[in-house]
Amino acid sequence: MKGLSTAVIALILTVTTLIVMLGVFSLYSFYFSKASANISQQTYLISLSKMISFQVSQMAFYGIQPTLKYFNVSYLIWVSTPTKVLTIVVFNATPSPQSLISYTLPKENARVGLFKSQIEDYASIKSFTLNSNVYLPNGVLLGTVNVKAYNISSNTTYVLSSIIKPDNIIIIWALYYYQGKWYRLAWTYVAPLDQGLGAYILSSSGIYGSSNPKNAIPPHYVTSEKGIMFGLWFKVLNTQTSSLISNYTFNTVNNNNISIIAYMKFGALYANISEDGETVYTTMVSQGLNQGSWYFLNISFGSILGQSISIDLYSANQSLLNAISIPQSQLGSLNGYLARVKFGSSTLAVGISQAFAVSLQSSDGIQQFYNVSQTELKNDPYYNDTNNLEQIIYNAKNKLYSTIYWYFVWSYSNSPSSSIPAIMWYWTIGGGSSKLNTAYIYPVGQNTYTFG
Repeated sequence: MKGLSTAVIALILTVTTLIVMLGVFSLYSFYFSKASANISQQTYLISLSKMISFQVSQMAFYGIQPTLKYFNVSYLIWVSTPTKVLTIVVFNATPSPQSLISYTLPKENARVGLFKSQIEDYASIKSFTLNSNVYLPNGVLLGTVNVKAYNISSNTTYVLSSIIKPDNIIIIWALYYYQGKWYRLAWTYVAPLDQGLGAYILSSSGIYGSSNPKNAIPPHYVTSEKGIMFGLWFKVLNTQTSSLISNYTFNTVNNNNISIIAYMKFGALYANISEDGETVYTTMVSQGLNQGSWYFLNISFGSILGQSISIDLYSANQSLLNAISIPQSQLGSLNGYLARVKFGSSTLAVGISQAFAVSLQSSDGIQQFYNVSQTELKNDPYYNDTNNLEQIIYNAKNKLYSTIYWYFVWSYSNSPSSSIPAIMWYWTIGGGSSKLNTAYIYPVGQNTYTFG
């Protein structure tokens, strides 16, 4: 066979080169057309996201009793969007820096609802479950979500409702379904805490004197001869400093002042007994108190109760953390009125939501006596026990001398009064009849408050 001519070889090489170039050009065209489509898609979504805007009204809220650990909040929201339909996802989250909030994914268990505002009422918006990947407008995967979502229209007013904890924020996403994928085009958040959600609690009080409350009638309002108990709910706000928690001072028959003082020092709880300002006895009740946690402190003593001073500390879930006994001889010949009470200090290390004192008149009243403390313990630190404690002493008749109750919880939407009184119920015996009386004890000096 003769070799191919030079012309034929040149033709084959030319055809081969053309085929290769066409293949490369096809791949090149496919790649860049795809890239161009992606760039065009991203440009469209980014420009769309810039045209979406939110408006959110001031918050309306109320606390959910009895605990006030949760709040029902409502907002009017209005969204402007160039799209016919936009999808909204609303969820609660813990505050974090704004750069991190933008990447926070919704929780499945968020307690939220969306309603359309109508002339006379609100209509619930039907939700659906969104279980899908969600992307940013630039095509980056934000994350996978499984959450309740709502379809809304542009330029329409809606009511957003959510049950949240005081330290939560509410995040709102605006989603758009485009070419088979979900994109988050815009987002915003509201911080209910900044708008007054929550409650004040006492940080420092004036001095409450109960030896002779206005309009009160003898006999003893509080006596230590038979039995007395006092306690309070307090929250640790700062473990890096010291603070008075409570100072109960009694006048003795010898005209001495005996004080039982509870204080916190660098996260440890101490009890101190002093006479006329001089320390008689000091003991540590518990160490390692946790910042941000609630504790219930209960102190009791008296001849009917035994020969010791009992000090008990409980956690917020009613678990006994420690119980100590101090010989009652440390109090000396203590018998008289509960003369002065002071709570907290200016260091803002503790906050106090409520306190009580109850005095025992007869051994037949032991059950009602301890019911006061048990009622306070089983209910939440924010729970108002006014009605409960009044019923206990009313049913006890003359088995208890008196009960004094301080309730320092105040809605964060209004500033608390600087002179919130304690309420005192006491029995008066005389003239062949008995009657449960009520008196109010106002502090000397101002009370101050902090967010609880």
